[in-house]
Amino acid sequence: MNVWRIAMKELMTSRDPAMLIFMLATPVLLILILGSVLSGNFNGKEAVGTVRVLYSASGDEAAKEHWESWIGRSIDETGGLEGTERGDREIIVKGIAFDEAKMGEQAAIDEVKNGGYIGYATIGDEGIRYYGNDRIGAENAIVQGLLSAYADHRKLSLVLPEAAGAAEGAASSGEHFETRMLQAPPKPNAIDYYSVAVTTMIIMYISMTAGLLIENERVRHTANRLLVAPVTKAEIFAGKITGSLLLHLFFVILIVLLSKYMYGADWGDNPVMVLLVLASQIVFAISLGLGSSYMLGSKASGAVIMTIIQLAALFGGSYFQNVDNGDFFSKLTRLSPLDWTNDGLLSVIYGGVESPIGGMSAEYAAILLNMGFSVLFLAAAIGIMRRKEGL
Repeated sequence: MNVWRIAMKELMTSRDPAMLIFMLATPVLLILILGSVLSGNFNGKEAVGTVRVLYSASGDEAAKEHWESWIGRSIDETGGLEGTERGDREIIVKGIAFDEAKMGEQAAIDEVKNGGYIGYATIGDEGIRYYGNDRIGAENAIVQGLLSAYADHRKLSLVLPEAAGAAEGAASSGEHFETRMLQAPPKPNAIDYYSVAVTTMIIMYISMTAGLLIENERVRHTANRLLVAPVTKAEIFAGKITGSLLLHLFFVILIVLLSKYMYGADWGDNPVMVLLVLASQIVFAISLGLGSSYMLGSKASGAVIMTIIQLAALFGGSYFQNVDNGDFFSKLTRLSPLDWTNDGLLSVIYGGVESPIGGMSAEYAAILLNMGFSVLFLAAAIGIMRRKEGL
């Protein structure tokens, strides 16, 4: 009961209004700024307009028919582009327009050189020849990929007698092949990522105020009054931590809701687990502040904690997304509490995140690490407090 009363007193007492505003306004602005300025780093798509390619099909009639039937089937499956007519020999597959060349080979190549078309492809008995404009790399890669897929398709149709229609009553070659699109796992965009990264970074700043939880009682000369009250040091300590946890958890929930409904940030469909990971980090930050305050003193601990926060933010992906390349820097990121907490949250939201602890999911590993280090810092603070006469 005494613990709850002390916790409520912490909630009702306005500590530092400027710090509370900082805890709420700063992350909301940082999410917007970083998410807007660095959005290009998270855009895995490149807009490409209609890719126009000249082609000529000659030689064996079967090869020519296979080429045109293959493209026609692709149109039927993908829908092509609205308003395209196949009768005029312009065929569009997934944004690629194939125009049959009405001129000679050299004239078609000149059209490519002049930028009128991306490339020129010839399909005949000798195979496929492709002349591409190397100044347009992305579109060229698209066309070459499509032609390679066709070449593989043609080879299979010649190898399989059924696909070639050799057997009497055999099905057409198109029925023996199936094309499937594999959808990549979802990934965060810039707003999604920085909503997570900035929130966890701001939580680390809680350790700055947590180090003053007991020091403020000494400054206000209320420490002695607490000691003579019918409460134990353990109850005072637990009440302070509980009140600080509830206060900062409230602000963190506000940050999550603001980023979700103001910017459309994706926090997943498991809010309970997200809240547990964030709560474990808040406990870690409070424990870090209290432990450092008792071990180093309130003045020295402030500088040490600020250094820890900046290093944790740098190596933990608060300013840019970490990529594990196996180098020394990648190994350093694993030492940052922000790294394993961010991984835990991204694992809850998107899944597929590697855990720092083998055999355990990233979110549970984050909770375990945060709470484990919290126990160490709190044990150190409690041990030192018990040996002191006052708080």
